[in-house]
Amino acid sequence: MGTWDIAVFAACCVVGSAVQSISSFGFAVVLVALLPVFGVAIRDAVVLVTLLVVPNIAVAVWQVRREASLQRVAWVLLGVPIGTPLGIWLLAFGPVWVLRGLLGVVLVGAAAMPFLRGEGPARPARRLWAFVAGVASGALGAALSTGGPPIVLYFRHRQLSKEAIKASVMLAFVGTVAWRLVAYVAQAPLTGEKLLTASLAWKGMAFWPAVIAGTLLGEWVFARLSLGGFRWAVAAMLVVCGIYQIGKAAGVW
Repeated sequence: MGTWDIAVFAACCVVGSAVQSISSFGFAVVLVALLPVFGVAIRDAVVLVTLLVVPNIAVAVWQVRREASLQRVAWVLLGVPIGTPLGIWLLAFGPVWVLRGLLGVVLVGAAAMPFLRGEGPARPARRLWAFVAGVASGALGAALSTGGPPIVLYFRHRQLSKEAIKASVMLAFVGTVAWRLVAYVAQAPLTGEKLLTASLAWKGMAFWPAVIAGTLLGEWVFARLSLGGFRWAVAAMLVVCGIYQIGKAAGVW
């Protein structure tokens, strides 16, 4: 990257981390879409985003630590290791367009449904759906670095405050990102190639200051959002993410 590319990419990190801090996800939507513009291969982009998001999650969890509950996310985290191998296989061998298309349709539909029929009553917590969300997050996270939407969808329909929703999602991200990084290293003997290299790790950490700056900006906005505003922000990000994934699957961009 030249000086101009570094500045633009740093700005993208600021925007992506601010978006995630406001809506609880979306970092990968922004960065995975833009990294190929800088000549980064899709596989490296997915791994790089996993590295870049680490400080964002750390700051976000600290900000909402009083609402964090391991019990609330336990069954989600149990499902993540089940879905991760499928995601690793898709990342290494493809085809990811099927996954992108399905994800896009589900996200757009899930985001639009509450506004078409009203929010309706909150759904009770069910271990099965938490586990399914974890499996889907593990697969999507490892393949596309977009493991957030299934978890967000699960907690969005719970009767929780915006702080509790964000704390639950971010706490789940701690487990999913940590597991994903371990899987990227452990897969090398199985696939015959390294997904996570030392060079890629250093490149990711070099942009952590920009990620932290965007995270703090997003946290400032999040603190001033009402619960209704937060739900609209989440719905908007779900739609954007869904349209992007459908477009990628169709080869539009």
